[in-house]
Amino acid sequence: MVRSNQRSIWGRLKVVAVGGLLAAGVIGVGADAQAQQPPLQAASGTFASLTSGIQIQNLGTLPANATIDYYNTDGSLAFTQALTSPIPVNGSFTAFGKSMLVPTPFAGSAVVSADQPVSAIVNLLSSGPITGEAYDGVNTPGTTANVPLFQQGNGGYNTTLHIQNATSAANAVTVTFNGPGAPAPLIFNLQPNGSIGVDATNDQITVGKFVGSVIVSGSGAIAVEVNQTNNAILFASTGSASGTTKLFAPLLMSNNGGFSTGFQVQNTGASPTTLTLTLTSSPSGVQFATDTAVVQPGQSKTWFPLPGTTIGGVKFVGSGTVTTDNGMPLLGTVNELNLNVPGQGMAYNAFGSGTQSVQMPLIMFNNSTYFTGEQIQNVGTADSTVNLLINGTPVDGGHLIHPGASFTWFDTGNAAIYGNTKVTSAIAMGSSPSDQLVGIVNEITVPQTPNSDTSFAYEGFNAGP
Repeated sequence: MVRSNQRSIWGRLKVVAVGGLLAAGVIGVGADAQAQQPPLQAASGTFASLTSGIQIQNLGTLPANATIDYYNTDGSLAFTQALTSPIPVNGSFTAFGKSMLVPTPFAGSAVVSADQPVSAIVNLLSSGPITGEAYDGVNTPGTTANVPLFQQGNGGYNTTLHIQNATSAANAVTVTFNGPGAPAPLIFNLQPNGSIGVDATNDQITVGKFVGSVIVSGSGAIAVEVNQTNNAILFASTGSASGTTKLFAPLLMSNNGGFSTGFQVQNTGASPTTLTLTLTSSPSGVQFATDTAVVQPGQSKTWFPLPGTTIGGVKFVGSGTVTTDNGMPLLGTVNELNLNVPGQGMAYNAFGSGTQSVQMPLIMFNNSTYFTGEQIQNVGTADSTVNLLINGTPVDGGHLIHPGASFTWFDTGNAAIYGNTKVTSAIAMGSSPSDQLVGIVNEITVPQTPNSDTSFAYEGFNAGP
């Protein structure tokens, strides 16, 4: 959880801990962020060494003084870490290894408090097997969180939900599964500031194969983080309290250097709805393909491969927009999978709206072979000219993005586009206050290593100029 004295954005996030090591999640601007504990019955040998790093970005106008409170799974305070130096304006701080001061082993949650607006992401890492993934803090936790994709026994893939109590009171939680062959609901209580993991492979879920969606509801506010894995690849995303009538995906692919994406969209409304997916090629802004699907309340539609493509066939790189014919709220998740290099995958949540700027707490250029790619989509109705800022200074820009299209910063041979820095934070800024932008960041090694999931993705933060 993160608390800020400036509440222009209120976010909450969690930290996932498995096998006794910390895996953390963090917040949005002026936010609260927490963590989760291992599954109810931890699967033996699965991600036994999961750990994490927290990247916190200062979005305020003054240096940010921040504190991280770590909570045990029962909600009791385990440790308080006060940052020894303020985070500079537009700068970032990483809590990882020696800079994450909670005693280990630790399994629980974390709360970040700051006197300036901040955003934060979490990188998850494991060594048995080697995997990696990233996710954002959960902004504005509510009494309901929707999860577009939940898998059990689906081609080796299973899902774990990490659910945290975002309040200081006891919280009665219900997990409801939707779709053909859905398991019975799970009901349990969370202590104040407590958290829990629900693992598809070991937590009272008695059906065999299941692919569907989930609604998590509580008597008080909750936050939900979702891990999808086949014990070789890790995908991570967050549940959302509410949907929107449009969804935007900054990066969708088929056969792009081996990468293809699956797009899952959930109808969180009360009536059936007809979805329309439109694919836009980038950077041209030319419409590539469309498709429609009828989705029942609470259920979801998966596009894989993307319309107009087949696995191993035509290449597509671009963005996507999903609309509904009757105003039902929607949520979406994108899985990115490398079919040429076994074991590489990452995930991100689709967006409902944009802002003039997109904040990115972590970007890298050849940081121990890690590079990042930043995909920025124009979700407005007019052309947008976008610049990339490092520490508030433009380092690359003037890129025209057509409505619905996206632009990607990714160049393994030009450190200047990131201000000649290996590790920093960044902001993508539209030239007009009316610009509407969203974006994601992919973190990958170059080259990628087979059978080691070293690919991460997280959503950029929409927090205004």
